[in-house]
Amino acid sequence: MRKLFAFCALAGITVALAPQVLNAAESQCPLGTATLKGTYVVSGTGMVVGVGSVTAVGLHTWDGQGKTVAAYTLSVNGNIYRGVTVTGSYSVNPDCTGSLTESDGSHYDFVVLPDGNKATWIRTDAGTVVSGTEVRLKPPQDNE
Repeated sequence: MRKLFAFCALAGITVALAPQVLNAAESQCPLGTATLKGTYVVSGTGMVVGVGSVTAVGLHTWDGQGKTVAAYTLSVNGNIYRGVTVTGSYSVNPDCTGSLTESDGSHYDFVVLPDGNKATWIRTDAGTVVSGTEVRLKPPQDNE
């Protein structure tokens, strides 16, 4: 009888705690959009169908409130474009996945580390095969 009681008690505790464990696993980025804040070194490479190979490197600043600006140098089939600047809007989910839409109409999905120091992204527009990473260069200041 004691074994049955102990088993039932353990089963009850397990069932009661399961939602909390699942929520904790899903809340790796409890700051949400504020997880990405500061200035990051961004680089990416790939190709655009009908255009050719593309590579970019530059700085990407996230405001922690859903707005962003990127300034970079772009190579398209060996043609260099300096001073490219695009703005965008983004969001970060509790599981550290997120999405970005830039003012030029491009779309990205990304995963950010819980501390916000690094993100890996992929462009999700048809006809593109472009991906890259971002690493925080400058942490956000309290007054930013």
